[in-house]
Amino acid sequence: MVVHEVRETLEIKKIELDGNGFGIIQKRINLRPNMRHNILQLDIFQDAVPSTTGSALMIEFFISPYPIIYSDMKLTPTLTSRGQMAGSDTVLMKAIAHKYQAGEFFTLNQFPSQQIGANPSFSFYTPALYVTGFVHGGEEDAVENIAFSFYVATDSKKASLVSYGLGVLRERSVAQGINLMQQGRTILPANNVGQIFPMWKYGGARPERMLRGNALADFFLPYSSTDSEKMLSTANVRDYLAAGRTMQPFDSAFGALDPAKGQVPDWVRFELILCLVACPVRSQLPPRNLSVYGNTLMF
Repeated sequence: MVVHEVRETLEIKKIELDGNGFGIIQKRINLRPNMRHNILQLDIFQDAVPSTTGSALMIEFFISPYPIIYSDMKLTPTLTSRGQMAGSDTVLMKAIAHKYQAGEFFTLNQFPSQQIGANPSFSFYTPALYVTGFVHGGEEDAVENIAFSFYVATDSKKASLVSYGLGVLRERSVAQGINLMQQGRTILPANNVGQIFPMWKYGGARPERMLRGNALADFFLPYSSTDSEKMLSTANVRDYLAAGRTMQPFDSAFGALDPAKGQVPDWVRFELILCLVACPVRSQLPPRNLSVYGNTLMF
């Protein structure tokens, strides 16, 4: 395993934001070509406290194989031109420096988290890394003393020309700019019928029914081969099965309460032979078989 460690910094003395309160800082890092790079570790560190002529300041940081393209989507209700989502395939790490206070360090949120970022995660083929910062503030603000350090460790392995070429083409395609994006769907609460299994509303496992002890005495018990067994008629067994198939509300136990037999759970109908469910009643069910000594055997 060839571990390639990258220690880079973004250090800007001063950047002037445009009329939308937006600015970009970026650095390119070259890697070996024809390789498959697997991210082993990622980290970000703030080295200095910035200052701004305005009152608002947030910075988005990205580590990616291709330059990040800003969009028309908003970072906050007042800050526009945010970058790609952290879950995008082309983003290896994203961090947001926010909660700016003059003279204090930012609060940093990053994806993957520090716990996940310390383990092998994403892989890529493009022989370059871009460290990008999107600076958000007020119109025409001047931001000074931006200083952040980045650490990236990759496991680089030789890749075939086919997989390397396809990987680079895919990463370039995914990295194309998106002005607006909307993922998922919206559901009206009144229309959320049948969308999910609603047991989370009830608060835990679904309740279960149990057969009565005297009902079990009339059901399937492993009696000794020398004892006579009280058998249920087919009609009586079908009463059990019909009760076991009874529909119930979502917060009630499966099965039903029979006036004579008591609680009948749904499991009494599991793994049944078809003739107990819907076939005509035969004169002998189960069929009568004789042992070599002429005794009747029941199966």
